[in-house]
Amino acid sequence: METNTASGTVPQTHMTPNIEVSVPLARKQEYINPRNMQLERQGAETVPTSNRYPTIRCGVCDWCGTLDSNYPAHLQYKLCPHYRGMDMKCIYCPPEKDQVEVLRMSMLQVAEHPYKPGTLVAWCNSTECSKKHIERFKISQ
Repeated sequence: METNTASGTVPQTHMTPNIEVSVPLARKQEYINPRNMQLERQGAETVPTSNRYPTIRCGVCDWCGTLDSNYPAHLQYKLCPHYRGMDMKCIYCPPEKDQVEVLRMSMLQVAEHPYKPGTLVAWCNSTECSKKHIERFKISQ
């Protein structure tokens, strides 16, 4: 027990508790050589990255929207600053498919080519074209 007395105060008594702490004994760990272990892999495939640009939905740029209501909707992307003067089309659709119809009825994803800077790659949201795009840039390890 400790007694605390300061000038002008009433003496106070404090009890300090006795605490028993049990420490577990250290276990001996076996050393495993790292060469005998397998390296964890996060994902079996890697893909290159590139810059993405605004999608074109039914001919209208997602960022700019409709700029001139007197111009056809499927050609509105030609008025926006992103794609002004460009003829966008899906690069994976077969040549016999009507590209104007594809542009009017679907969504075009636009990205920079990962290996050729300054070149755009555009593909529509059809299942076949999306699969072709993924397979084209997939790098197997």
